[in-house]
Amino acid sequence: MSAFEGLRIFELIVILYGLSLIMYFYDFVKQDRKANQLAFWLLLLVWILQTIFLFREIYMTRTLPILSITEGLYFYAWLILLVSIVVNYFYKVDFLVFVINLIGFIIMLIFLVSHLNSQDTTFSTQFIGELLLFHIVLAFLSYTLFTISFAFSVLYLLQFKMLKEKKWGRTLKRLGRLGQMEELSFLMMIISTPLLLISLILGVIWAYVANDLFYWIDPKTIGSFIVIIIYGFMIYRKVVNKTVGKDMANANTIAFSILFLNYFLFSFLSNFHFN
Repeated sequence: MSAFEGLRIFELIVILYGLSLIMYFYDFVKQDRKANQLAFWLLLLVWILQTIFLFREIYMTRTLPILSITEGLYFYAWLILLVSIVVNYFYKVDFLVFVINLIGFIIMLIFLVSHLNSQDTTFSTQFIGELLLFHIVLAFLSYTLFTISFAFSVLYLLQFKMLKEKKWGRTLKRLGRLGQMEELSFLMMIISTPLLLISLILGVIWAYVANDLFYWIDPKTIGSFIVIIIYGFMIYRKVVNKTVGKDMANANTIAFSILFLNYFLFSFLSNFHFN
């Protein structure tokens, strides 16, 4: 296997792992067994690819690759993935599986960038560059979905106001059903939240391995984590406290305003974003 082919398989592992995390998060929130099954098969495919690399390394070196920190990270990530697959198959503890896989995803990323960076090749430079690209693309994709979620909430509030004031007419009919807009707004939210989380993980790891100046106290960094916490809390309220209707739409409007502020204002104050 050439270095280029190995790089592409590593990228495939990261993509499949990320998709699996999104599906597990969706299943945890919506209790959708089809999403759980898809996440499981994606995770199993990732583990098979990791196992092929592991046994290939064992065959070539005639030893278990755990003697260096980098090799140990790979074996650790492989074990975590194996445990999560077993837990998901025999025990239906959805949130635990999501957290385990999130940790495994981070460890796998650290291994990949450490392994490729230690080789000091054009492939390692290319992978680190593509890591930044994935970070940016996922961030913009999550922002787009958050915007759509916000738009549905605004339409919900508009129709709620019109119904309350008994303003019947063609405009009201064209807005759609309240329940449909609420459901679509929440759907966009539960897809975009893990997307933004994965984007932040990729961004943090890229900043360290690329030797770029990184600040944990950077306004954009802090703002991004605050946005994740806010949307995560909203999803928690929706699932656990059954927050619905106008309250959820108002909260989504406030959350999007904070996201908007984080993207534009904090970007100008940031020490390393868009400089």
